[in-house]
Amino acid sequence: MHVAPMSEDDLQHVMRAWSAALPHDQLTEQRFRRIILEDPNQEPEGLLLAKADDGSVVGLTACVARRTVKGKDGRGCEGEFRRGFLKGVFVAESEAEEAAADVLLGEAESYCRGAGKEELRVTEYAGPYLWPGIDVRYERQREILAKHGYRDVRTIEDVAVDLRDPGLRGRAERARAMLSAELEMLDWEPELLPTMQRFVVEGEELQWFPPGWESGLSQPRENVLILKKGREILGWAQYSPGRPRAGFGPILVLERARGRGYGSLLLLECMIRAREEGAEYVEAGWANTSFYTANGWNIVRRYDVLTKALAVEECQ
Repeated sequence: MHVAPMSEDDLQHVMRAWSAALPHDQLTEQRFRRIILEDPNQEPEGLLLAKADDGSVVGLTACVARRTVKGKDGRGCEGEFRRGFLKGVFVAESEAEEAAADVLLGEAESYCRGAGKEELRVTEYAGPYLWPGIDVRYERQREILAKHGYRDVRTIEDVAVDLRDPGLRGRAERARAMLSAELEMLDWEPELLPTMQRFVVEGEELQWFPPGWESGLSQPRENVLILKKGREILGWAQYSPGRPRAGFGPILVLERARGRGYGSLLLLECMIRAREEGAEYVEAGWANTSFYTANGWNIVRRYDVLTKALAVEECQ
């Protein structure tokens, strides 16, 4: 067995091994390329393959360590700069399984220590990501990580809702009753940009608004909703139309405006619009679960976030 940085020539072999090891996460080459290979923070030394003597892929680690607080994607923040992120990992069942895990994880940890990181987290990476943690159904992958010193720190959930619910429109109409001449719900228009810039600064969710985010709002967008009171924006949400499944998120209501039902209003309006455009279900990943379940959504997937402290003495 040997370990080396992944190259473009390895892509098809990686896809086959990935599909076998991670059956709940079937990937296309296009998505793997976009999320892993084209991540501006991904460096060759952080993307490693383990191959058996016959050339078959037996494991992979995709590790990211931002070199500046914001990183090349502009989504990093001060509170997580001490962390590296293991955003993709699998070890195939094989005779080389234990050796592959030892070398791949050891190299990932060494790479992060070399970048000055004190912790390696799986995953909670706010840049281009495949999943926010390890799906709880991948018991063997989680056992491998636990054996190498990784511990659970939290659970993250994906949620979904059935838009065929006959009561949906009634709930949306009741939520709309809070609208008035002063409180408006608007489709996105570029003329709102100066007001939106102030909203982004106050909202402090910069991972959703990396440098250059304004370019994505340079045209009118019916799938981006704004809740505006007077001259200020209090809430923002967006959805991705699709048939039969649409996507929702992110959503943000300013902290000083929470507790008034504004988030539910934006959510329900997006649900109605997605249904009118042909969707039967809407999904949201990395969710604030209590908010969604209060609005009739259900948990559809769970992930464990794991972490490992990188010993200081190993940096010396």
